[in-house]
Amino acid sequence: MKCGTRSLAVLGALALSAMGLVPAAWAADGGQADSEQPQSGAVQPAQPAQPSAPASSAQSGEERPGLVDTPIPDIQAVGEGDDSAMVGATVTTLGVVTAAYPAGESGLGATLDGYTIQTPGSGGAWEPGRTRSDGLFVYAGNKGEIPAPGTCVRVTGTVGEFPATSAKGNPQSLTQLAATSVSKVEGCQAPTPVPATRVPTPEEAEALESMLLAPQGTWTITDNYQTNQYGTLTLTPGEAPLRSATDVVAPGQTARDYEAANAARAIALDDGTNTNLQKGAATEAAYAYLANGSPARVGYHVAFTKPVVLEPRHGSFVFQPTSMVAGHPDRSPVTITGERPSAPTVGGDTRVATFNVLNYFSDLGVDEAGCKGYPDRKGTFVTAKKCKVRGAFSREAFANQEAKIVSAINALDADVVALEEIENPVAVGVGTDRDASLARLVEALNKDAGGGTWAYVPSPEAVPEAEDVIRVAFIYKPATVAPVGPSLIHDDPAFTGLARQPLAQEFARVTTERSAPATFVVIANHFKSKGSVPEGAPAGNVDSGDGQGNANAIRVAQAASLASFAARFSDKPTLLVGDFNSYSQEDPIKALEAAGWERVSGAGEASYVYAGRSGSLDHVFANAAAKPLLAGVTSWAVNAQESIAFEYSRAGMNAHLAVEADNPYRSSDHNPELIGLTLLGGDAPAPTPSTEPSAAPTTEPSAAPSRAAPASSRKAPTRAGTASGLARTGADAGPAIGIGILLAAIGGGLILASRRLRHRG
Repeated sequence: MKCGTRSLAVLGALALSAMGLVPAAWAADGGQADSEQPQSGAVQPAQPAQPSAPASSAQSGEERPGLVDTPIPDIQAVGEGDDSAMVGATVTTLGVVTAAYPAGESGLGATLDGYTIQTPGSGGAWEPGRTRSDGLFVYAGNKGEIPAPGTCVRVTGTVGEFPATSAKGNPQSLTQLAATSVSKVEGCQAPTPVPATRVPTPEEAEALESMLLAPQGTWTITDNYQTNQYGTLTLTPGEAPLRSATDVVAPGQTARDYEAANAARAIALDDGTNTNLQKGAATEAAYAYLANGSPARVGYHVAFTKPVVLEPRHGSFVFQPTSMVAGHPDRSPVTITGERPSAPTVGGDTRVATFNVLNYFSDLGVDEAGCKGYPDRKGTFVTAKKCKVRGAFSREAFANQEAKIVSAINALDADVVALEEIENPVAVGVGTDRDASLARLVEALNKDAGGGTWAYVPSPEAVPEAEDVIRVAFIYKPATVAPVGPSLIHDDPAFTGLARQPLAQEFARVTTERSAPATFVVIANHFKSKGSVPEGAPAGNVDSGDGQGNANAIRVAQAASLASFAARFSDKPTLLVGDFNSYSQEDPIKALEAAGWERVSGAGEASYVYAGRSGSLDHVFANAAAKPLLAGVTSWAVNAQESIAFEYSRAGMNAHLAVEADNPYRSSDHNPELIGLTLLGGDAPAPTPSTEPSAAPTTEPSAAPSRAAPASSRKAPTRAGTASGLARTGADAGPAIGIGILLAAIGGGLILASRRLRHRG
């Protein structure tokens, strides 16, 4: 799992002059610039207290237009910052109700408790000279009357900002009127939504605050991480999600500019409430935009069927539905279209995959003394929380996790799979068999695919003294490939106490025919994450804001060490695969390319989604001997684009969303990569593989995961001392053992360490 802060966060959007305006609608954007508890529930800003409102603010009776009122645009005239110049003043104004949000609707807390009004007859075509809005939010309080949309009202109240100007961390506030009296008025002309084909600039948004908008054309979901917690979908105009800057352009100012353009093209579609949908009565309410069979994936297209209100919430402008959609998905202002992709195919006769399986631990929190967990809506622990073990807490949760992983791996139809984030029971301190969890997974795979379909590559006799609690591993299909000799762990100071040591294994294609070449090498990797800086790490590892995140110099050192290790296989077709925790244009990837490795994955695909940006942290590299054998490389978008709501860890969080344990979608937070190789048909005979390279587990799994996971038939690996684990997130830091010696050894403190750093999300 990954942790970290938002990548290249940009406050507000850029006022891009190139995005000109046209009378009937905003011009379409010209396009993007050139080209562990997983993200565990980012917390929404705390809601400042709203001003008090009378228990019953509406006055009976109706009035006719003609009284002297303060026009809404005068109330919206900006004074200090983006606040109204009339803050604190008592005014009377006239408007037509365009949206209504009753307090406590459907039993939810943190409702918006008010309504929006708009100047009668306003809206329609954009006015190029507009600087003041014709819309205004009216705060009615817990018991105030909420007039029905379409009603014309005269409202008296005090002008204020929400949050108040003293609130921290909220650069954008909502101008509102705390109503003290409300009366109905007849004869008002209805306002017209303003058409919009793109995200308004900050200046435009201020001039349209609380007005009706009619977004036009196709929009795309670029983030769905908070959809199951705060009901938001982040959208961008056009037909593709936003890309991670350093997956497209070089780190530094170019990446900062790219991300600024990204921020200008993103806006959230809210659900008409501030409610945390993972607490209390809200867990019984249907999600606004998520359902079984309607996953609202990143990349799905959105079309607006109803107008929305443009208003600032939580420091930025959002598209707000005109009524609360949380608990009422039938009120949604959009239609969402797309299809979950089936497993891809690649050419060749031999397929290799790499897959980060998100903390697959067969040892469970329920069996660890004192271990607590993250609960579902009924208080049942689902995943372990700050325990020795990670992953599933209960047997039911483990069964859900395992079923999804098994479904995904078997659907890939690979002959060899390099796995990341497999439990290392020895490093965890719960067992003596390093391969116990790996064996358990193979049992489950064979139960689904048929006995003997899969086997695993056993640990070598000697393993590193200090290892992480998660490891990399290989599984394979004995009918098509066989390991040649034992695996080899790259035990190097670049990885010790910092990340998972790389694992190399040579495989031979099993065939009665002649083949050339018949063997190939795969090296599995899982580099240090972007989320933290190891204690005692030297300069060059703190996030500098260039897009590469924390620990970039450590990852560069790991890339250099890996390249040196892999050079011993230069005469054999060799692939470097795995989770490199680096986007495509970042320094560690460039270091491997400079060492002669060609990155053959990517091409616009994305193995990971973070903070609404899609990019690839998982890569495939080939050496010169492997390149001619490649018949295809692709990524299966089975996980990263899915809402975390469908992950096993979120099971039972909402009464209306069932666990989908019968399919592979959101089996992890990373997408697997699939490589096709052509090994058969040559003139050279296949070498004979060693007869005892692997341990084939029993074909029947145990009834439930436990400490007594199936052990391989070999002896436990020997080690020079007691194993030590890393910090709690599979990518977080431990002590930086030998890091100073390492940095000096690879080139005077790492030339690349001086580059400015930034994190993945």
